[in-house]
Amino acid sequence: MTEKTLTAIIVDDEPLALEGLKLRLEKIPEINVIGEAGDGDEAIQLCQSLSPDVMFLDLRLPGLNGIEVVQALQSDVLPMIVFVSAYGEYALDAFELNAIDYVLKPANLGRLQKTVERIQQRISPKAETKDSNQEKFKLLKALGETSGLAVSELEDWLKSDQPLPTPYMQELVIKNNDHEKVFLPIKDIKWIDAAGDYMCIHENDETHVVRITMKKLESQLDPKIFARIHKSTLVNVHFIKSIKPMRNSESILDLGNDVHLKVSRNFSHSIQEIVASKQL
Repeated sequence: MTEKTLTAIIVDDEPLALEGLKLRLEKIPEINVIGEAGDGDEAIQLCQSLSPDVMFLDLRLPGLNGIEVVQALQSDVLPMIVFVSAYGEYALDAFELNAIDYVLKPANLGRLQKTVERIQQRISPKAETKDSNQEKFKLLKALGETSGLAVSELEDWLKSDQPLPTPYMQELVIKNNDHEKVFLPIKDIKWIDAAGDYMCIHENDETHVVRITMKKLESQLDPKIFARIHKSTLVNVHFIKSIKPMRNSESILDLGNDVHLKVSRNFSHSIQEIVASKQL
């Protein structure tokens, strides 16, 4: 039986990457590219006007990023999503959004053909076979290796409506001035700096002191949220407002409320990439 031809739009802010992806997809008979977009807003407009079957979506885009594009689309106009990215660290977020596939750039023809086969299987559901069970296990195993979670935990997660679990600490146990244990949400921490075997945890206008080494604390924090800017300082990237380069290859981070942190030259390049990805 001849498979249905799928309509697709492709989204990428790099013209060469956009053209390369289009040329490869045009070699796959089951795909018909009906639109192209260079940013998130344009991608949403195309989905609303063209109602494509599938969207091949870059993650780093001007304005809305790929994750935000999917979150902004209404369910009645949301196509099947294939993320195409040069960065593998976003695969967990893509999995949470039920993306069909996550393809690393540069995507070759053979890899894209496998993606199209997966899409065809999704729109033509069949009874689960031994092969599909094996593929599911392989995907969960790969996700487990990336996330640090056991396959059994991921299987339980698939059956639930809960967000993807994480092996990283979500709360920090501290003692207040009355020596009572308080649970401080990790997301509320702005930055952390070391003082010997103690860590100074800065949250809003308060500073908490915790007895733990920097190495141990850093291993328990999500590296996508906390970035090192100095050998003794970690910063929550969600609180970064801007970055100011200095002549000596160092830079200054602005966290708002008159909080400015120095970035040493060893970490300047990586933190500038993080700031650039936030589209500040």
